[in-house]
Amino acid sequence: MTWREFLVAFRSARSGVAAIEFALAAPVLILLMVGAYELEDALTVSRKVTTVAHTIANLATQYTSMSDSDADLVLQASELVLQPYSVATAQLIVSEVSVSTSGDATIVWSKGLNATPRATGSSVTLPSGTSTTTSAVILGEVTYTYTPPLANSVIPKLTMYQSLYMAPRQSSTIPLSN
Repeated sequence: MTWREFLVAFRSARSGVAAIEFALAAPVLILLMVGAYELEDALTVSRKVTTVAHTIANLATQYTSMSDSDADLVLQASELVLQPYSVATAQLIVSEVSVSTSGDATIVWSKGLNATPRATGSSVTLPSGTSTTTSAVILGEVTYTYTPPLANSVIPKLTMYQSLYMAPRQSSTIPLSN
């Protein structure tokens, strides 16, 4: 076989073309599939973090007064919302915020689960549009460090934070007792 005959035979050969095309396309398709899974998983955790913040505030506002064990129970119950995701990196805080008629907000009490609670008397900035007609609001906060399950060596950890203010339902304040 001459050099010219070899080139003609090589040029007209079609066996193995599909395998070569698949070998070129497969890594891109696998990367897209893993990326889509990671994005969907991160969005699911983000929704759960929002739900946990809502649950903390929602449960706490149903009390007329709370003991330390009640506050711990609210935080532990709220943490269950994150299941089946790991709760090891979840930091939950429930606080009562006193709101003056001028709109100044300070922490009255605070309890944390896997987190340092806010300091009593510390200042809090209320979101714009928050009504100052109530004397107190409950603040539920969640910080969650999300680690991607598949591509954690490529995608960095994400820190998600969510907070929610709610007015007490059955009283103007919710005192905390030991």
